[in-house]
Amino acid sequence: MQTFSQLSAIQQLQVKREVSALLSEGKGYKKIRRIFTQQGIKLSLGTLSYWCNIETKRLRKNSFTAKPSKELAYFIGVLFGDGCASIDKKNHDYCLQLSSIDKEFVEKFSICVSKLLGKEKNYPVHRSKHIFTANIRSKELYQFVKEIKNDFEKAKPFIESGPVEFIQGLADSEGHPTVSAAKEFKIKVTVANSANLALLQYTQDLLIKFFNIKSTSRLTKRAGVTDSVIEGRKITRTKNVYLVETQTKTDTKKYYEKIGFNIYRKQQKLQYAIQITETYSIKQQQKEWTKKYIKVGKQWQLKPVQEIVQKAP
Repeated sequence: MQTFSQLSAIQQLQVKREVSALLSEGKGYKKIRRIFTQQGIKLSLGTLSYWCNIETKRLRKNSFTAKPSKELAYFIGVLFGDGCASIDKKNHDYCLQLSSIDKEFVEKFSICVSKLLGKEKNYPVHRSKHIFTANIRSKELYQFVKEIKNDFEKAKPFIESGPVEFIQGLADSEGHPTVSAAKEFKIKVTVANSANLALLQYTQDLLIKFFNIKSTSRLTKRAGVTDSVIEGRKITRTKNVYLVETQTKTDTKKYYEKIGFNIYRKQQKLQYAIQITETYSIKQQQKEWTKKYIKVGKQWQLKPVQEIVQKAP
């Protein structure tokens, strides 16, 4: 016999759903308790009363069912990328958050989560200076996220129902087109960037299994290196960070055609780079690229429209 607290987060969600359905059928607490006792699950009358009066209202208001869908696959990709899951235990506040400079990325995340939680309207996207943020509060969804992060195997059935969307979620978060325009013009796609080796290996497996896209992985940042600053605090990495990127020009084109990015600036850069490789000679490719893009630090950024217009023949 298991108590409710001994069940996994996904099992707890399933029990709550069954209790809600049984209550709507008019069954009493004692009858419901007997049904679950027969299943080897111990529920107290106090717990059932609490769910009936408080939790079931929340369930109807913020309903989530852990079943495979394209929206859930994209959501999982984002949560293994830029997304954040946090809890304020004192105030019973379970928050899922995404912040980005790309408004369409946060809006896509909001649309997916709103559908997962049965909302008629999408969660609002707030802007602070140049950052867009969506905050979603859901205990059920938070518990689901924590469970699949603790046991990645549990995430796979949901991911494989929407491999395109999952990889897009990862790539929108941590990926980008990688352009080299030095001696030779080259283009690849960084699909994922993480310290989670199981996640990266699985992403490579998905790329080859569903899309016949070959990829490679390599170390990009070593543990112990201080290479970033957040709110004035220097951050020292505690783990090695690796990336997964497309292997060849053919693989990069397949990625563009079969998966792509939801973020417009990333998709636009990838599209333009591929167009250049297919339109111009090797000698002309670098020249054409620098007509539209300029290197700022280590990144290629789109030139202001005025500058492109002025230099146009």
